[in-house]
Amino acid sequence: MNFIFDMDGVLINSEPLHARSRIAVLESLGVKTDMDMSEVIGSSTLAFWENMIKKYGIKAMASNLEHIQMGVLIDMMKKEKCRPPEGLFELLDALDGMGIAMAVGSSSRRMLVEAVLDYLGITSRFNAIITGDDVKNLKPAPDIYLLAMERLGADKDRAVAVEDSRLGVAAALAAGIPCIGYSNPTSPNQDLSAATYRVDSLLQVLDLRQGDRWLWETGEK
Repeated sequence: MNFIFDMDGVLINSEPLHARSRIAVLESLGVKTDMDMSEVIGSSTLAFWENMIKKYGIKAMASNLEHIQMGVLIDMMKKEKCRPPEGLFELLDALDGMGIAMAVGSSSRRMLVEAVLDYLGITSRFNAIITGDDVKNLKPAPDIYLLAMERLGADKDRAVAVEDSRLGVAAALAAGIPCIGYSNPTSPNQDLSAATYRVDSLLQVLDLRQGDRWLWETGEK
């Protein structure tokens, strides 16, 4: 079995930092907004800045604003000692103990993904790390999950995703693999109803294993 983890909101409680860093960069450009940032959770940061440039007539390149925002977010993460969701390390330890291969499948840029994994000290736990720099189409397209399975050498019936956003769930299902929807309270207003399974904590993922098999291997819901 192979587990593919989203990063933001699954490996680290970073969604509030995404929202605040976006607002900080907008304010530095003289733009005030009351936009609900929960609406763009799981979507492309580059697309966000492309939309902001069009909406507010900002004279800048979207890729430059994205890079600036990532730097602001990383600085916030370190200064504020942003934490992973409760139970993350215990879950990774348990999966390691079962000999399960793991990957990261994130739409975020490699710059951010590598900074987060290094910050948490978990880079070496993953057999593959797929970022938004590695594919043409970001979530909800299936590309990230398809590439993660390819890098892991995993068939669709031997892989599962862990996601915290509606768009992430859609990406996993589009790739043909079951998805565990994790309801992280720091990733608000996410409709995870399409997920194959739902959990309220990462350690509940282990409850989806019965004996020596996972529920999706037996076809149980």
